[in-house]
Amino acid sequence: MRKAFSFLILMCLTSISIFAVETISTQANRPENIQVLLAKNVDEALLEAKGSYVVFDPKDGSRITSSLTGKRFMVKAVASGIKWGETYPGNHQIYIVPKAKNSSLLVNGIEYDGAIAIFKIKNKINIVSDVDIEDYLKSSLTPQFPYPMESEVMAAITIAARTTAYSHVKRNKDAFWHVSAQDIGYHGRAIIQPDSHVTNAVDRTRHLILVLSKSGENRPFAATWTENSAGQTAAFHTIFRKDWWAPKVGVEAPHAALNREESKWTYKINRKELASLLHLSTISSVELYTDTTSKKAYALKIKTPTDTKDMDFETFQRIVGKENILSNDIKAILSNNDVIFTGFGKGLGVGLCILSANQMAHNGDNAAKILAKFFPDTFLLNLSTRLDTKVK
Repeated sequence: MRKAFSFLILMCLTSISIFAVETISTQANRPENIQVLLAKNVDEALLEAKGSYVVFDPKDGSRITSSLTGKRFMVKAVASGIKWGETYPGNHQIYIVPKAKNSSLLVNGIEYDGAIAIFKIKNKINIVSDVDIEDYLKSSLTPQFPYPMESEVMAAITIAARTTAYSHVKRNKDAFWHVSAQDIGYHGRAIIQPDSHVTNAVDRTRHLILVLSKSGENRPFAATWTENSAGQTAAFHTIFRKDWWAPKVGVEAPHAALNREESKWTYKINRKELASLLHLSTISSVELYTDTTSKKAYALKIKTPTDTKDMDFETFQRIVGKENILSNDIKAILSNNDVIFTGFGKGLGVGLCILSANQMAHNGDNAAKILAKFFPDTFLLNLSTRLDTKVK
């Protein structure tokens, strides 16, 4: 699939060992952008420019029009191209950039940092936010972490989230967008709090990512986290059944292991109720597909008297409720009328274990050591600096 627009900024990749302290000299900041899908195949949307703006043709970067004042109209597809107040004949893609620092763009009343791309497919439009990854992180992490935590833990989580964002960009470099706002919880500029613990963590770790070296290439990867691994994490590919360039091993988490029994949970649900949720007539048995090392479930086989239904664990958890099925470190037992799920910990058990990371931080470990523990054989890269001197 051909890329819809070509305003990405190239990264400057400079290797920094996760186990060493580095003295660095700053070059010009060159942050990457990420393209976030805001609306897909819609008839129209309310697009507002507050302040001056420029409209480009993303195919060749040529300027279509500009204005020193704002504009607020529905944007839609028309036979000749795209219409936003005025019609842009022959233009089936437009790229709108705020022209001044105090200018901004809103889609359906939500304000977004960066530029907005609109492209037409048949008689529908798709809307994409082209945003600096640092601003993207502040928006997407804020609702996930509403309360302050240990600063080194928040820094480690932020680096992991940035790593995942760069992974999306690199893996989907030829796509029209990298991630969906709905899937990752991106809510634009309004929810960003200027001096919050999340904003401070993003600013403090600016442009730091993890990479895994493979075949001579340093790759960012899917770097996730889990609230409580219950003593053992699983490799990304074993739970999510896809690669995403992530490390191929899980790790032991001794701090979470000490808390394992305290983290035990049980959920009982009537067989008929569970069958109804899963759109089945009845349930004869529930079997778990588990990772051989961590014993965490990645899928379920649900049998009826006449059929079998396989379902990945994430889908099952979403249907039954994350507040009911807390983790995939789980067992299932069928009684006469009920299905009883018993498990340990919280989350999908992949990547950084937040409970263990908090204890490591209490013991004086910094973000680099936390990341080295849960993402073995990886390295930190600073994307906006070059290495001058390594200090042992």
